[in-house]
Formats: sequence, structure tokens, C-alpha cells
Amino acid sequence: MAIEQDRFEEIIDDIVSERVEGLADKHVRELDEEYRHGDAAKHLKGYEKYDADQAYDTFIDSIRTRLRARRQRRRVVTYSLLAAAAVAALFVFVHISRHDMEEKGVIATHQKGQTEERSLAEASQPKSIPFYSSSKPQLQLPNGDVVVLSEGGKTFGDANITTKGNTISVKGGNNEDLVKLSIPRGRQYDLILSDGTHVWLNSETTLSFPLSLKGDREVSVSGQAFFDVAHTGDAFMVRCSKGVVKVMGTTFDVRDYAGEATSVTLVSGSVAYTTANETTALHPGEQVVQEPYTSSLTVQQVDTHRYTAWKDGIIYFTDERLEDVMNDIERMYDVRVVYTDGYLRDMLFTGECSRFKNVDEFMKLLQLTGLIEYKIDGKTITLSY
Repeated sequence: MAIEQDRFEEIIDDIVSERVEGLADKHVRELDEEYRHGDAAKHLKGYEKYDADQAYDTFIDSIRTRLRARRQRRRVVTYSLLAAAAVAALFVFVHISRHDMEEKGVIATHQKGQTEERSLAEASQPKSIPFYSSSKPQLQLPNGDVVVLSEGGKTFGDANITTKGNTISVKGGNNEDLVKLSIPRGRQYDLILSDGTHVWLNSETTLSFPLSLKGDREVSVSGQAFFDVAHTGDAFMVRCSKGVVKVMGTTFDVRDYAGEATSVTLVSGSVAYTTANETTALHPGEQVVQEPYTSSLTVQQVDTHRYTAWKDGIIYFTDERLEDVMNDIERMYDVRVVYTDGYLRDMLFTGECSRFKNVDEFMKLLQLTGLIEYKIDGKTITLSY
């Protein structure tokens, strides 16, 4: 149930004036509910006295001071971005909703009363890394030629590939040539194959497929892809580096990045994952995992949202090592991460947030924990205490 405007303003005032102590859990539940219902922007529009920049800076200082006082070095820290305090809720409202409102002209980029010194300081900060890289997806043809897929259509015999925004559509005709689509770092696309199968392709992913999918269908993936397989009555197979996923028509996620565990997560229907040594059938809500350099398989019940949220623009991680989280961030935003201390790699984090338009917004959210500092220089992010 949406909260009233007066209550929303009261919560924000408590946070800004640092009266949040002891009320964090209650505040975050209420604000998180507003975020999920999409009412935050409406509230902020009516809250004209609210200086988002000043509130953000005040809250950073307040939360960082309290968390640093409680922090113990040399221990692994688990921190919930959405539940431990009102950090994530405030950040989401101040920076996501505020950005949307700025674009719509609801509030000015520089609030009244902002000092000239502050404006100059902000202008001197390095530019944020863009959410989308300038790289385009590439299609490798059977003869080895590589075609860049920009907006519009490409014709290959009687087959046609159309790119519109982040969607690539294939009409194969009778052309059964095998092609390889490569999605660069910093980009994400969804692909409609000629049989109607819908495939979401994450950053740094390649998919090999015939332009015309007829009879028993087969594709190969490296990276991460979510499949919604069209029901045609024919089998559908997805080849990974160490095994094959066999389906008839279903929805599932395949993650197979080099050097990482291979996983298949089933959302609906049924699939079987086959390696050189064994075959494992999956039911909805199950995941099979094959660790690097091993042939053994592990099947477990999982929250499928955790493994498929990426296709809906959600960054999601649960008790994951910072290095594992940042590996995905590197691919997602086409950046490089450097650690000043190896201990940082093993810190555990839990969180769920929208995929921001640039990596700087995500890093601010992590910095709010008071556990890490960061610096962006070009496409390099340096993490420190």
C-alpha cells in the first residue's frame, strides 16, 4: 500500500537530519515498498524543498561514520543493501528518481542555493563510464567475414537480420548457414531466432546458430543467455563448453563464462544437461552446476530470480564475494577493476538494485556501506579501504 506524501516527507526529513538512528529497518521497509510500487518519483516531485545532492552527501557521511566505527578488519562482512539501513532506499530515490525527474524537467540539475565552489568541484570530477559502450554486436559469417550489426537490416541470401534498439530479429528463409553473434562488453541484447525462440544475451556473450532453424534445432553459447524456446515439436539443444542442454520448449538460463562454473537454471518446462560422463534432468526451480576443470555435477534448488534478473535490468547478488560481483560489473559496464588489497576480493555482499545508466552510480551504492572506497580513472576502477 502506497504511503501518503506527508509520511514520505517525514521519513526523508528524518534521514537528512540524522534522526534515522533506531528507525532504519522501519524506514527502509516503507521506502522500499514505495520504490517497488513506482511511487517514489511522484513523492519527490511534490517535495520541492528537498535538496537531493545535500541529502545524499549528509547521509553518506552519517552512515559511513557509524559503519566504520563498527567495522572489524580481517573479517568477511555480509552487508544487505536493501535491509541493513535506509542506505539503498535513499540512494535509489535520490539518484534514480531524481535523474528521471531531471530528464523530464521536473527539477533543475543544480538546486537553488548550491554554491559555486560545489559546482566547480563536481565539474572537475572524472566523467562517469557510460552504461552502454559504443561497441556494436558483430556477426561472423561462415567464410570468416565479420559484419557489424548497426540499426537497420542486413540481407544474407534469402535471410534477413534486423536490429532495432537492443533487439535483433532473424528471418532465416532457407538459409541454413551457421553464423556467430558476439555481444561486446558493456552491451546487452535480445535475439529473436527464425523459429520464434527468444534469447536474451548478456555482456561478453557469443551465440552460434543457423540462420534458418528447422527440424532438430541446435545452437552454441559462450557467456550467459536466457532462453524462451518456441514450441515447434522438434528438439532444441544448447551446446556449452562442457555439456549440452536438451529441451523441447521451455525457459532457462545458461551461464558458461571461461574460467567460471557452468550452470543451467530451469524456470519452466524440463531440460536435461548432458556431459561426457552423465546426464541430469532438471525440474523447474532447479539448477545444475559444473565447476571448472571437473566433470561432476551438482543439482540444487534455487531462487531462479537470482540467476535470471539480469535480463530484466536487475543487478542481484546474495552472499557473493566482491570479486565475483565485480567480475560481472566489468562485463556489464566494460571496465577493469583493480584491488589495492587482496582481502577486498573476499568480502561478502548481498544486494539487489536496478542496472544503473553508468557504473559510477553502482559504485556509490557500494561505497555507502562504508566498507570500501573507489576511484574511477578512465575505464579503470580502483577499490580500497
